[in-house]
Amino acid sequence: MITAADLLASVRGRRLCLEAAQRGPHGDQVRVAMFDAARRVDEDRGAPGVVAVEFVCSARSDAAEPLAAPTLHEALTAAAEAGATHVGGLLPALADTVTSAMYWQPPHAEDVVLAEPDVSALLFPIAEAVLAAPQAAWWSGPLDRDAQVRTAFAGVPAPVRDDIAGRRLSRWRESVLDQERWFAQERAGRPHRRMGGMWWATPALSGLDVTTRALPGEGSAALWLTEDEEGWASADLTRCAVDPAARVLEITGPQDWAALVAAFPLDVTASRRPDWYEAVDARDGSWLIPDWAAVAEAYDGVHVSVLGWLLTSGTAVQVAPGETTTLAGWCPDATWWLTDTVREGAARMAWSREGWAWRPADSAQAPTGLA
Repeated sequence: MITAADLLASVRGRRLCLEAAQRGPHGDQVRVAMFDAARRVDEDRGAPGVVAVEFVCSARSDAAEPLAAPTLHEALTAAAEAGATHVGGLLPALADTVTSAMYWQPPHAEDVVLAEPDVSALLFPIAEAVLAAPQAAWWSGPLDRDAQVRTAFAGVPAPVRDDIAGRRLSRWRESVLDQERWFAQERAGRPHRRMGGMWWATPALSGLDVTTRALPGEGSAALWLTEDEEGWASADLTRCAVDPAARVLEITGPQDWAALVAAFPLDVTASRRPDWYEAVDARDGSWLIPDWAAVAEAYDGVHVSVLGWLLTSGTAVQVAPGETTTLAGWCPDATWWLTDTVREGAARMAWSREGWAWRPADSAQAPTGLA
Protein backbone atom coordinates (compact mmCIF):
# COMPACT_ATOMS: atom_id res chain seq x y z
CA MET A 1 0.00 0.00 0.00
CA ILE A 2 1.57 3.27 -1.14
CA THR A 3 1.37 6.04 1.47
CA ALA A 4 1.65 9.81 1.29
CA ALA A 5 5.09 9.50 2.89
CA ASP A 6 6.17 7.15 0.10
CA LEU A 7 4.98 9.62 -2.54
CA LEU A 8 6.76 12.56 -0.89
CA ALA A 9 9.99 10.57 -0.61
CA SER A 10 10.31 10.66 -4.41
CA VAL A 11 11.22 13.59 -6.64
CA ARG A 12 8.33 12.94 -9.06
CA GLY A 13 5.82 12.43 -6.24
CA ARG A 14 6.69 15.80 -4.74
CA ARG A 15 6.50 17.45 -8.15
CA LEU A 16 3.05 15.94 -8.74
CA CYS A 17 1.80 17.40 -5.45
CA LEU A 18 3.15 20.82 -6.45
CA GLU A 19 1.45 20.58 -9.84
CA ALA A 20 -1.82 19.63 -8.13
CA ALA A 21 -1.47 22.55 -5.71
CA GLN A 22 -0.95 24.93 -8.61
CA ARG A 23 -4.31 23.83 -10.03
CA GLY A 24 -6.17 24.31 -6.78
CA PRO A 25 -7.91 27.32 -5.22
CA HIS A 26 -4.57 28.82 -4.13
CA GLY A 27 -2.68 27.99 -7.31
CA ASP A 28 -1.71 31.58 -8.12
CA GLN A 29 -0.12 32.08 -4.71
CA VAL A 30 1.76 28.80 -4.99
CA ARG A 31 3.14 29.76 -8.44
CA VAL A 32 4.36 33.15 -7.26
CA ALA A 33 5.91 31.80 -4.06
CA MET A 34 7.60 28.87 -5.82
CA PHE A 35 8.95 31.17 -8.52
CA ASP A 36 10.65 33.27 -5.86
CA ALA A 37 12.05 30.25 -4.00
CA ALA A 38 13.29 28.63 -7.21
CA ARG A 39 14.86 31.88 -8.40
CA ARG A 40 17.00 31.97 -5.26
CA VAL A 41 18.16 28.40 -5.90
CA ASP A 42 19.21 29.28 -9.44
CA GLU A 43 20.99 32.40 -8.22
CA ASP A 44 22.93 30.27 -5.75
CA ARG A 45 23.85 28.00 -8.66
CA GLY A 46 25.05 31.00 -10.64
CA ALA A 47 22.27 30.62 -13.18
CA PRO A 48 19.71 33.41 -12.55
CA GLY A 49 16.62 33.41 -14.69
CA VAL A 50 16.64 29.69 -15.50
CA VAL A 51 13.47 28.90 -13.55
CA ALA A 52 10.25 28.23 -15.41
CA VAL A 53 8.69 31.63 -16.08
CA GLU A 54 5.20 30.19 -16.41
CA PHE A 55 5.00 30.20 -12.62
CA VAL A 56 4.52 33.97 -12.69
CA CYS A 57 3.34 34.59 -16.23
CA SER A 58 0.12 32.71 -15.56
CA ALA A 59 -0.45 34.09 -12.09
CA ARG A 60 -3.34 36.52 -11.93
CA SER A 61 -2.52 38.29 -15.20
CA ASP A 62 -6.09 39.60 -15.26
CA ALA A 63 -6.16 40.74 -11.66
CA ALA A 64 -7.21 44.33 -10.97
CA GLU A 65 -4.49 44.67 -8.33
CA PRO A 66 -1.03 43.08 -8.10
CA LEU A 67 -1.01 39.77 -6.27
CA ALA A 68 0.72 40.01 -2.91
CA ALA A 69 3.60 37.56 -2.86
CA PRO A 70 3.18 35.08 0.01
CA THR A 71 5.97 32.98 1.40
CA LEU A 72 6.16 29.44 0.11
CA HIS A 73 5.21 28.19 3.57
CA GLU A 74 2.07 30.34 3.58
CA ALA A 75 1.09 29.39 0.04
CA LEU A 76 1.57 25.64 0.49
CA THR A 77 -0.18 25.67 3.86
CA ALA A 78 -3.23 27.29 2.29
CA ALA A 79 -3.09 24.93 -0.71
CA ALA A 80 -2.78 21.90 1.57
CA GLU A 81 -5.80 22.92 3.61
CA ALA A 82 -7.86 23.16 0.42
CA GLY A 83 -6.25 20.11 -1.18
CA ALA A 84 -7.10 17.90 1.78
CA THR A 85 -10.73 18.04 0.68
CA HIS A 86 -10.47 18.69 -3.04
CA VAL A 87 -7.96 17.69 -5.72
CA GLY A 88 -8.77 18.28 -9.36
CA GLY A 89 -6.99 18.26 -12.69
CA LEU A 90 -4.85 15.26 -11.82
CA LEU A 91 -4.21 14.10 -15.39
CA PRO A 92 -2.83 17.52 -16.48
CA ALA A 93 -0.86 17.70 -13.22
CA LEU A 94 0.61 14.28 -13.89
CA ALA A 95 1.32 15.26 -17.51
CA ASP A 96 3.31 18.30 -16.41
CA THR A 97 5.16 16.15 -13.88
CA VAL A 98 6.19 13.80 -16.69
CA THR A 99 7.25 16.74 -18.87
CA SER A 100 9.51 17.98 -16.07
CA ALA A 101 11.49 14.70 -16.06
CA MET A 102 14.89 15.39 -17.58
CA TYR A 103 17.89 13.14 -17.08
CA TRP A 104 20.58 15.14 -18.84
CA GLN A 105 20.87 18.14 -16.50
CA PRO A 106 20.87 18.95 -12.78
CA PRO A 107 17.47 18.85 -11.04
CA HIS A 108 15.10 21.73 -11.67
CA ALA A 109 15.28 24.48 -9.06
CA GLU A 110 11.69 23.72 -8.10
CA ASP A 111 12.62 20.11 -7.32
CA VAL A 112 15.53 21.29 -5.18
CA VAL A 113 13.12 23.44 -3.17
CA LEU A 114 10.60 20.60 -2.84
CA ALA A 115 13.31 18.27 -1.50
CA GLU A 116 13.69 20.42 1.60
CA PRO A 117 12.04 18.45 4.47
CA ASP A 118 10.14 21.45 5.82
CA VAL A 119 8.71 22.13 2.34
CA SER A 120 7.78 18.55 1.46
CA ALA A 121 6.08 18.14 4.85
CA LEU A 122 3.63 20.87 3.86
CA LEU A 123 2.52 18.74 0.90
CA PHE A 124 1.41 15.80 3.05
CA PRO A 125 -2.36 16.55 2.94
CA ILE A 126 -2.17 17.02 -0.83
CA ALA A 127 -0.33 13.71 -1.23
CA GLU A 128 -3.02 11.95 0.80
CA ALA A 129 -5.75 13.54 -1.32
CA VAL A 130 -4.00 12.60 -4.56
CA LEU A 131 -3.72 8.94 -3.55
CA ALA A 132 -7.37 8.86 -2.48
CA ALA A 133 -8.70 10.64 -5.58
CA PRO A 134 -10.95 8.53 -7.87
CA GLN A 135 -9.00 9.85 -10.88
CA ALA A 136 -5.91 8.08 -9.58
CA ALA A 137 -7.58 4.71 -8.98
CA TRP A 138 -5.89 3.11 -12.02
CA TRP A 139 -2.41 4.42 -11.18
CA SER A 140 -1.48 1.38 -9.13
CA GLY A 141 -3.07 -1.12 -11.49
CA PRO A 142 -1.18 -3.80 -13.42
CA LEU A 143 -1.14 -4.12 -17.19
CA ASP A 144 -4.68 -3.86 -18.57
CA ARG A 145 -4.42 -6.62 -21.19
CA ASP A 146 -7.79 -5.78 -22.72
CA ALA A 147 -7.18 -2.07 -23.31
CA GLN A 148 -3.71 -1.71 -24.80
CA VAL A 149 -3.08 0.99 -27.38
CA ARG A 150 -0.13 1.87 -29.57
CA THR A 151 0.28 5.64 -29.84
CA ALA A 152 2.07 6.96 -32.94
CA PHE A 153 2.84 10.69 -32.83
CA ALA A 154 2.86 12.54 -36.15
CA GLY A 155 6.38 13.23 -37.35
CA VAL A 156 8.00 10.51 -35.24
CA PRO A 157 9.49 7.79 -37.48
CA ALA A 158 7.79 4.44 -37.00
CA PRO A 159 9.98 1.75 -35.44
CA VAL A 160 11.56 -0.58 -37.97
CA ARG A 161 10.17 -4.06 -37.34
CA ASP A 162 11.88 -5.97 -40.12
CA ASP A 163 13.04 -8.80 -37.89
CA ILE A 164 11.92 -10.79 -34.87
CA ALA A 165 12.14 -9.04 -31.51
CA GLY A 166 14.98 -11.27 -30.29
CA ARG A 167 17.26 -10.18 -33.10
CA ARG A 168 16.35 -6.54 -32.58
CA LEU A 169 17.30 -6.90 -28.93
CA SER A 170 20.60 -8.54 -29.84
CA ARG A 171 21.42 -5.58 -32.07
CA TRP A 172 20.38 -3.23 -29.27
CA ARG A 173 22.78 -4.92 -26.83
CA GLU A 174 25.64 -4.77 -29.34
CA SER A 175 24.92 -1.07 -29.87
CA VAL A 176 24.99 -0.38 -26.11
CA LEU A 177 28.28 -2.23 -25.72
CA ASP A 178 29.74 -0.28 -28.65
CA GLN A 179 28.64 2.95 -26.99
CA GLU A 180 30.26 1.90 -23.74
CA ARG A 181 33.58 1.23 -25.45
CA TRP A 182 33.46 4.52 -27.33
CA PHE A 183 32.64 6.62 -24.25
CA ALA A 184 35.31 4.84 -22.22
CA GLN A 185 37.97 5.48 -24.87
CA GLU A 186 36.98 9.13 -25.28
CA ARG A 187 37.08 9.72 -21.55
CA ALA A 188 40.43 8.03 -21.21
CA GLY A 189 41.91 10.32 -23.88
CA ARG A 190 40.13 13.50 -22.74
CA PRO A 191 39.12 13.02 -19.10
CA HIS A 192 37.89 16.59 -18.59
CA ARG A 193 35.66 16.72 -21.65
CA ARG A 194 31.95 16.95 -20.82
CA MET A 195 30.23 14.12 -22.67
CA GLY A 196 26.68 12.85 -22.42
CA GLY A 197 23.61 12.18 -24.49
CA MET A 198 22.87 8.54 -23.65
CA TRP A 199 20.35 8.65 -20.83
CA TRP A 200 17.75 5.94 -21.42
CA ALA A 201 17.28 2.91 -19.21
CA THR A 202 14.88 1.45 -21.78
CA PRO A 203 15.75 -0.51 -24.94
CA ALA A 204 15.30 2.77 -26.83
CA LEU A 205 15.75 2.83 -30.62
CA SER A 206 15.45 -0.96 -30.74
CA GLY A 207 12.22 -1.07 -32.75
CA LEU A 208 10.33 -2.89 -29.99
CA ASP A 209 6.62 -2.41 -29.38
CA VAL A 210 5.48 -0.05 -26.61
CA THR A 211 1.86 0.25 -25.50
CA THR A 212 -0.15 2.01 -22.82
CA ARG A 213 -3.74 1.66 -21.76
CA ALA A 214 -6.71 3.37 -23.39
CA LEU A 215 -8.18 6.13 -21.23
CA PRO A 216 -11.91 6.62 -21.84
CA GLY A 217 -12.45 10.16 -23.08
CA GLU A 218 -8.73 10.94 -22.99
CA GLY A 219 -7.32 8.68 -25.71
CA SER A 220 -4.35 6.85 -24.25
CA ALA A 221 -1.95 7.26 -21.37
CA ALA A 222 0.88 7.90 -23.83
CA LEU A 223 -0.88 10.94 -25.28
CA TRP A 224 -0.56 12.68 -21.94
CA LEU A 225 2.34 10.91 -20.23
CA THR A 226 5.31 10.77 -22.60
CA GLU A 227 8.74 11.81 -21.34
CA ASP A 228 10.80 14.20 -23.46
CA GLU A 229 7.74 14.97 -25.56
CA GLU A 230 8.19 17.49 -28.35
CA GLY A 231 4.83 19.24 -28.48
CA TRP A 232 3.36 16.94 -31.11
CA ALA A 233 0.10 18.22 -32.60
CA SER A 234 -1.47 14.93 -33.62
CA ALA A 235 -1.26 11.17 -33.15
CA ASP A 236 -2.84 7.92 -34.32
CA LEU A 237 -4.10 5.44 -31.73
CA THR A 238 -4.42 1.76 -32.56
CA ARG A 239 -5.87 -0.94 -30.33
CA CYS A 240 -3.57 -3.93 -29.75
CA ALA A 241 -4.32 -7.51 -28.78
CA VAL A 242 -2.10 -9.04 -26.11
CA ASP A 243 -1.41 -12.76 -25.98
CA PRO A 244 -3.23 -14.01 -22.85
CA ALA A 245 -0.21 -16.16 -22.01
CA ALA A 246 2.24 -13.24 -22.15
CA ARG A 247 4.62 -13.15 -19.18
CA VAL A 248 4.59 -9.58 -17.88
CA LEU A 249 6.77 -8.27 -15.08
CA GLU A 250 5.19 -5.51 -13.00
CA ILE A 251 7.32 -2.63 -11.70
CA THR A 252 5.53 -0.99 -8.77
CA GLY A 253 8.44 0.87 -7.19
CA PRO A 254 12.21 1.10 -6.69
CA GLN A 255 12.45 -2.34 -5.10
CA ASP A 256 11.06 -4.02 -8.21
CA TRP A 257 13.36 -2.05 -10.51
CA ALA A 258 16.40 -2.86 -8.38
CA ALA A 259 15.49 -6.56 -8.39
CA LEU A 260 15.17 -6.58 -12.18
CA VAL A 261 18.53 -4.89 -12.67
CA ALA A 262 20.18 -7.17 -10.12
CA ALA A 263 18.88 -10.25 -11.95
CA PHE A 264 19.87 -9.01 -15.43
CA PRO A 265 22.64 -6.39 -15.01
CA LEU A 266 24.26 -4.45 -17.84
CA ASP A 267 26.99 -1.96 -16.91
CA VAL A 268 26.51 1.39 -18.70
CA THR A 269 28.72 3.54 -16.50
CA ALA A 270 30.75 5.09 -19.31
CA SER A 271 27.75 6.19 -21.39
CA ARG A 272 25.13 7.02 -18.69
CA ARG A 273 27.14 8.38 -15.78
CA PRO A 274 27.85 11.81 -17.39
CA ASP A 275 24.13 12.57 -17.43
CA TRP A 276 22.84 10.59 -14.47
CA TYR A 277 25.61 11.76 -12.13
CA GLU A 278 24.14 15.29 -12.18
CA ALA A 279 20.49 14.60 -12.85
CA VAL A 280 19.85 11.83 -10.34
CA ASP A 281 22.56 11.71 -7.70
CA ALA A 282 26.23 12.59 -7.61
CA ARG A 283 27.68 9.28 -6.50
CA ASP A 284 30.61 7.21 -7.67
CA GLY A 285 30.60 3.57 -8.61
CA SER A 286 28.93 1.64 -11.40
CA TRP A 287 25.66 2.54 -13.12
CA LEU A 288 23.51 -0.32 -14.41
CA ILE A 289 20.41 -0.92 -16.52
CA PRO A 290 18.65 -4.18 -17.33
CA ASP A 291 20.18 -6.29 -20.07
CA TRP A 292 16.95 -6.37 -22.04
CA ALA A 293 18.10 -9.17 -24.32
CA ALA A 294 18.52 -11.35 -21.22
CA VAL A 295 15.26 -10.15 -19.66
CA ALA A 296 13.43 -11.33 -22.80
CA GLU A 297 14.33 -14.91 -21.94
CA ALA A 298 12.21 -14.67 -18.77
CA TYR A 299 9.52 -12.12 -19.65
CA ASP A 300 7.57 -11.05 -22.72
CA GLY A 301 6.96 -7.55 -21.42
CA VAL A 302 7.68 -5.19 -18.56
CA HIS A 303 5.00 -2.78 -17.30
CA VAL A 304 5.65 0.22 -15.06
CA SER A 305 2.55 1.48 -13.27
CA VAL A 306 1.96 5.20 -12.81
CA LEU A 307 2.77 4.96 -9.10
CA GLY A 308 5.77 2.79 -9.94
CA TRP A 309 7.02 5.58 -12.18
CA LEU A 310 6.33 8.29 -9.60
CA LEU A 311 8.25 6.42 -6.90
CA THR A 312 11.21 5.37 -9.09
CA SER A 313 11.82 7.88 -11.87
CA GLY A 314 14.67 10.29 -11.21
CA THR A 315 15.73 8.40 -8.08
CA ALA A 316 19.10 6.80 -7.49
CA VAL A 317 18.23 3.15 -6.76
CA GLN A 318 20.90 1.02 -5.16
CA VAL A 319 21.33 -2.43 -6.70
CA ALA A 320 24.31 -3.48 -4.56
CA PRO A 321 27.09 -1.64 -2.75
CA GLY A 322 28.79 0.55 -5.35
CA GLU A 323 26.13 -0.23 -7.99
CA THR A 324 23.30 2.17 -8.81
CA THR A 325 20.48 2.36 -11.33
CA THR A 326 17.60 4.66 -12.16
CA LEU A 327 14.43 4.59 -14.24
CA ALA A 328 14.91 6.99 -17.16
CA GLY A 329 13.00 7.31 -20.41
CA TRP A 330 10.12 5.08 -19.35
CA CYS A 331 6.66 6.64 -19.53
CA PRO A 332 4.06 5.98 -16.81
CA ASP A 333 1.85 2.94 -17.53
CA ALA A 334 3.99 1.97 -20.53
CA THR A 335 4.72 -1.66 -21.33
CA TRP A 336 7.82 -2.46 -23.36
CA TRP A 337 7.30 -5.71 -25.25
CA LEU A 338 10.47 -7.78 -25.51
CA THR A 339 8.96 -10.50 -27.68
CA ASP A 340 6.50 -10.46 -30.56
CA THR A 341 3.50 -10.74 -28.25
CA VAL A 342 1.14 -7.95 -29.30
CA ARG A 343 -0.85 -7.66 -32.50
CA GLU A 344 -2.04 -4.34 -33.88
CA GLY A 345 -5.70 -4.07 -34.87
CA ALA A 346 -6.97 -2.58 -38.12
CA ALA A 347 -8.95 0.37 -36.72
CA ARG A 348 -7.07 3.60 -36.05
CA MET A 349 -8.25 6.78 -34.40
CA ALA A 350 -6.72 10.19 -35.09
CA TRP A 351 -6.27 12.53 -32.14
CA SER A 352 -5.14 16.15 -32.12
CA ARG A 353 -3.90 18.53 -29.48
CA GLU A 354 -6.07 21.54 -28.70
CA GLY A 355 -4.20 23.87 -26.40
CA TRP A 356 -3.05 21.70 -23.51
CA ALA A 357 -5.60 18.90 -24.10
CA TRP A 358 -5.98 16.03 -26.56
CA ARG A 359 -9.24 15.51 -28.44
CA PRO A 360 -10.47 13.01 -31.08
CA ALA A 361 -9.98 14.47 -34.55
CA ASP A 362 -13.36 12.97 -35.44
CA SER A 363 -15.32 11.92 -32.36
CA ALA A 364 -17.98 10.22 -34.49
CA GLN A 365 -15.34 7.74 -35.67
CA ALA A 366 -13.88 7.00 -32.20
CA PRO A 367 -13.63 3.32 -31.23
CA THR A 368 -15.09 2.39 -27.87
CA GLY A 369 -12.77 3.34 -25.01
CA LEU A 370 -10.70 5.82 -27.03
CA ALA A 371 -13.10 8.76 -26.91
